[in-house]
Amino acid sequence: MIKLSLKNATKIINGDLNGEDKNFFGVSTDSRNIKKNQLFFALKGLNFNGNTFSQAALSRQAAACVIDEKKFHTVGNILVKDAHIALGELASAWKESLNTKVIAITGSNGKTTLKEIVANCLSIDSHILCTEGNYNNHIGLPLMLLKLNKGHEYAVLEMGANHPKEIDYLVSLTNPHIAIINNAGPAHLEGFESLDGVAKAKGEILQGDIPPAYAILNYDDRYFGLWREMAVRSDIISFGLDSKATIYAKDVELRNNYSSFKLMFPENAINIKLPILGKHNIMNAIAAAAILYALKKPISLIKNGLESVRTIPGRLQLMNGLYNHCVINDTYNANPTSTIAAIGILGKMDKTNCLVFGDMKELGEKSRLMHESIGRAAKDADIDIVVATGEMTKYTVSKFGPQGYWFKTIEELLDYLHELIRLTPDMNILVKGSRSMQMERVINEITKQ
Repeated sequence: MIKLSLKNATKIINGDLNGEDKNFFGVSTDSRNIKKNQLFFALKGLNFNGNTFSQAALSRQAAACVIDEKKFHTVGNILVKDAHIALGELASAWKESLNTKVIAITGSNGKTTLKEIVANCLSIDSHILCTEGNYNNHIGLPLMLLKLNKGHEYAVLEMGANHPKEIDYLVSLTNPHIAIINNAGPAHLEGFESLDGVAKAKGEILQGDIPPAYAILNYDDRYFGLWREMAVRSDIISFGLDSKATIYAKDVELRNNYSSFKLMFPENAINIKLPILGKHNIMNAIAAAAILYALKKPISLIKNGLESVRTIPGRLQLMNGLYNHCVINDTYNANPTSTIAAIGILGKMDKTNCLVFGDMKELGEKSRLMHESIGRAAKDADIDIVVATGEMTKYTVSKFGPQGYWFKTIEELLDYLHELIRLTPDMNILVKGSRSMQMERVINEITKQ
């Protein structure tokens, strides 16, 4: 956690301090829960102006407030041109004062799972910090950097983006030692307009003023060639299921509650039993192994780390459902790639298989086509029943066929689902949808709490 004097912080962010110098300990952007002697950043959003909360923060014993409107420049405040930019400047300077190596992760799918796998492996022999929750944007990532201390050897940080140049900005704050692109898929198409746009934006992680020492790239992804060209200033380590990758997996076996494979390195190989579901999570495990290989971690640590990974809540999480049904909680978020991957897992399970589905958001003009593709994918995977809600999922149901049921509200869906699970023995129920669809409400109602 950052510990600094107000005078030094003011110099870093090119501000004007009104008041006495003293030390602050940590930062906050929420005046409601700020702690004593934290530095408050008065950020602006679509529906709020943090400057108006500066006095409230001071009344709660904030060390000072960073504001960007002159009329609020009273005693206890630091006036800057832009509080958002000042937050990034302070975070970058604090990171540069430490010896922490940053591992930066981006991609359309699997960032959070990959982050957790890498963190699990590194924490075996190192002191690390990793992204909390969804702190992976222009506000969240600086806040994570400001939590670093001298003991952190590694920071494992997600970098998310909805528009071009967002990752470029995050890279400018962090100067990552290792940068990894997990994949490029149809997510946030409203901001990127095309899959090519998504891929180019992910490639921004490779092109900071100080290039990463290592670029970890998905050999199996269609954009591998593009990213390889963008990473010419870094050492490239590729990963995938293709044996041409630097690190790859073979002899893959997918089970209902684990996967097994042989992990191949340039010099040796190890057998892995991965306790999380899905072929895409095997890719995440290989990607994590590539990062650890770049850091020259021993093969025994890689094996122990991968085999001790725990399921992340809301990410293909197996849960006990009412009437002893199996519930797969995959409600953390949804896009076409992750949804089709989850359907593939459900389709291989025994018993009656049911998909409970909510809209996938931010797909732009291709939203209808993408939702129709989910219906076809569910039909091809021999899913028995689809139960859906949301404006776009009606197109999913129409392509799935007679055993598809669409409901206008989540309350109507739940009424039907409760009756279905009461009358149908031995079901596997996959719950999936974008976060704004609140599909976790379904999980809460159909699982044993």
